[in-house]
Amino acid sequence: MKPSQNCLDLISKWEGIELDAYIDPVGIPTIGIGTTRYPDGRAVMMGHRISEEQAWAFLLHDLQGFAREVQRLISVSLNQNQFDALVSFTYNVGAGALESSTLRRKLNKNDYDGAANEFKRWNKGKVNGVLKVLPGLVNRRKDEEALFRRVDNPGTPLEDTESPQDSVTWLELFRQEEDTLVVARNGGQVVEVTRLANKHKDDLIAVLQQYKNANNVFVAHADKNLPEGEVVIMTGHELPPKKVINPPTLNLPLLIFGMEDQEGGGNDIRELQQRLKELGYYDRDIDGKFGRGTDIAVKNFQAKFFGRAEADGKVGPLTWKKLWGEQVAVPDRDLPISTKPYLSLTRTDQKDQFGCYVLALEYIKNDKIEGRINVCSGSRDKQNFRKGANSVSGSREPLPEGRWFIHDISWAGGKDNYHGAVHQTPGVGPVWIALDYREPGTTSRSAIGFHIDWNRHRGFPGTIGCVSPYNIADMKTLVTWLRDTDPRGLYVDWGLGTCPSPE
Repeated sequence: MKPSQNCLDLISKWEGIELDAYIDPVGIPTIGIGTTRYPDGRAVMMGHRISEEQAWAFLLHDLQGFAREVQRLISVSLNQNQFDALVSFTYNVGAGALESSTLRRKLNKNDYDGAANEFKRWNKGKVNGVLKVLPGLVNRRKDEEALFRRVDNPGTPLEDTESPQDSVTWLELFRQEEDTLVVARNGGQVVEVTRLANKHKDDLIAVLQQYKNANNVFVAHADKNLPEGEVVIMTGHELPPKKVINPPTLNLPLLIFGMEDQEGGGNDIRELQQRLKELGYYDRDIDGKFGRGTDIAVKNFQAKFFGRAEADGKVGPLTWKKLWGEQVAVPDRDLPISTKPYLSLTRTDQKDQFGCYVLALEYIKNDKIEGRINVCSGSRDKQNFRKGANSVSGSREPLPEGRWFIHDISWAGGKDNYHGAVHQTPGVGPVWIALDYREPGTTSRSAIGFHIDWNRHRGFPGTIGCVSPYNIADMKTLVTWLRDTDPRGLYVDWGLGTCPSPE
């Protein structure tokens, strides 16, 4: 069984929606609609802020686990209202409490009325270490009991938003020549196969962390053949930004900690700081001084691109060249004839170091690919690509396949201000470009747009469903495209057969 909208309404009524983290009545940092841990397992901390769509997405994610616990613990048949009431109850008190409760014992003995009477007993919470009756819990238990007893107006079960990564139950490691491959399985079925692009242990850990429901990892015997399945490449290090045409020259042979730009001697350190800020590594003043902040930013950049062993904080020709990007290969393929310029979004066979699929956003003009940047969409544990009609609001999945309309650019701190104010919606950053779904049919997804993956280097990579360039540098490229010919069509093609041909 699956929870219905009645379950969501009941939980949100009593949990409320708080976009800023707060301390709940029993002293636990909480955010959204009763979320105490994010989908990736991290605890909510005071000072965190999320969007309303994130709040609903986190609730939907949490409910999947609690729904499974109710099904595991209850052995008698339930109608939709009874199931919704029990999921709401378990969401509040925990699966352990349900498992040890008299409510469960009576219910599993087919004493439905006796089980309903047990709700009201769960009206206490610890305040300063002492159990006290809490008025909010008294009223919540009344609502849950009433829903449990109600025989009419059952809610419609919510669509399943389980992603391929959610379905994985165990993992198997293979060695193939010099490569390491991770086979993700659901029982005996191969879900996906990931090939690591390098041998860094952090990359292997990142792959393993994508599968939160996989409880076991096995190493395959050397003679065992790799099973068939779609192979995804784990890129490991940060993907390079689009190459900058005519980048500045490094005037000095080496930039190191403690140096400063000298009058008449070039602006190497200012150029370095500006570029690191565009790539999301540096958030301090552009002052031309190679201080602690610049040193940390350089080392973080080097660790992402060259590995931690090479992150010495010294900027020579190799690091300088990497800073200014690499030429992104543009495939040579036949394009549909179109009378208007447009943007195209497709999926590649790569995942970034956080587990999000690398998506190719291309600018098409005069039936030719003018440019390409890498972007991501959706949360790293919800990389499930769907048609518009099958994409559920709050799922945290990438935006669905189809044609989208591109709205005007919205700046938080003024035109072309990438380093000033940011939009109030957390994670959006300084620039937002709204997208509306147009065809085929309809979708329940909304509040989707282009924005920088602003929290990528702050521990929250990916999006709720928006399309995000990885950094300011690539966002500038997108803005340049939009100003060039004012394209209004974004064609999202996941290979599902529903994306219309460009006009």
